[in-house]
Order: sequence, then C-alpha cells, then structure tokens
Amino acid sequence: MATYLKTIGLRVGSIAVLILLWWAASAAINDHQILPTPEAIARTIVADFQTPGPEGESAYFDVGITLARIFVAFTASMIAGIGIGLAMGLNRTCERSLLALLPLMLTMPTILMVFVAIMWFGYSESGSLVAVMAVVTPYVAVNMYEGTKAMDKSLIEMGVTFRAPRRLLLRRVYLPQLLPYIFSAFRYAFGATWKIVALAETFGLKFGIGYMFFFWFQQFEMTQVLAWIIMFVVLMLFLEHGLFARLESRAFAWRRSSLAQVRA
Repeated sequence: MATYLKTIGLRVGSIAVLILLWWAASAAINDHQILPTPEAIARTIVADFQTPGPEGESAYFDVGITLARIFVAFTASMIAGIGIGLAMGLNRTCERSLLALLPLMLTMPTILMVFVAIMWFGYSESGSLVAVMAVVTPYVAVNMYEGTKAMDKSLIEMGVTFRAPRRLLLRRVYLPQLLPYIFSAFRYAFGATWKIVALAETFGLKFGIGYMFFFWFQQFEMTQVLAWIIMFVVLMLFLEHGLFARLESRAFAWRRSSLAQVRA
C-alpha cells in the first residue's frame, strides 16, 4: 500500500511541477498567442464541451467521433494481425509466403501511408481505416508470429498425447503463453492507432479531434489548438493507463497467485 501511494504521489507531483513550469513560462512570455496559461486552457476546454463549436457541435461530438474511429480501426487491425501471425506461426506455407512481405510493410512511413490511403479512397472513413491497418497490422502479425515460435512445444505435445480437447488446449496451453505477446501488440497497436487517426483527421476527415485541431491551427488560435491537443492526450492516457492497464493486470492475475503459492 505504501509503495502504491508513493507511486501515485510521484505521478501527481510530476504533473504539478509540469503545470507550475508551464505557468511560469507563460507568465514570462506574457503573450497568449504564443503560450496561454493553464487557466486559460482549462476554461477553453470547459467552454468547448458546453457550447457548440464552429461546425455547430460541442466537443462531446468530436471526441465521440474520434473514439469510434479509433475503436473500429484498432479492433480490425488487432483481429487481422493476430490471425495472420497465428497462421504464419502454425502453418509453414503461410510463413514462407508472408515472411518476406511483412518487413516491407513495416518500413512504410506512417505519414506516407496516410497520404496514399487518402489518394486511393479520398477523404473518407475507409481511407483512415486502411491507413491504420496498413501500419498496425504488420506489427501485430510479427509479434504474434514470434509468440507462436516461442511457445513451449513440450506442453503442446503433452496435451496432444493425453488427448486434451482443443478448447482446453487453447485456454490452458496456447493462450497463457501468447498473452504477453498479445498485450505487447495491444499497447503498440492502440498507441499507433490513435496517432494515425488523429493524423488522418487533421489532413482529410471532417469532425473529430484532429479536424478541430487543424481548424483552429488555420485560425492561428493557440489557446484552442493547445486545448484540443491536451484533451486528446489526456483522453488517450486515461484509456491506456486507466482501462487497458487494468485489463492487462486482470489477465495476468494468475501469475501473481502462482508466485504467491510458490513463495508460501
């Protein structure tokens, strides 16, 4: 408990120091068009959620649009990546066919993939989905492929020898060994997805956090630009550390219980 409180205190303290430095820099510059104060940004964020924006919608609408795009693209990329990775790891033909293609996809710069997707599909939802999947899916597939290769083959052979049902093998043998690789890919995929979606919204999609950032950038309204950036970052940090970290902790709870039994 003491360690947990210490960790929380350090995190809160670091944020407080950052805000204090921000306030001091803003006071020294004394130009809200260059660096607005934290208070001004906070007031702007509250106002954006309470009043309609330039497109007639409040911040709730744009945040919801961005989250929906992230969820769809992230889910599609994870499903495709896990499927391809498992197929490569468990089937020699798939491995030989795709092992040379995935490194080529991994070398594609993200911003170029966004531009190519926009040229192919125009300023549409399909373009952002293709851009995300083209960047994220190969990484997830490679991660899962490495996970299948690192599995303990003796456990699998033992299960087959004792004629364990396929469902039991998947739940008790395959899944526990693949979980670290799944969550590793999970974290990267989520981080890459929200960055690519924001980029696609900035360059080509209407509505969403990236769209609002670019709109206020064109107006050279620094307070609004920083407000939307902070909203986006805080939201993604909350999802990653508040939601996904809890899911990961629950998924690996069996490790802590096993370790406690060994120590006992």
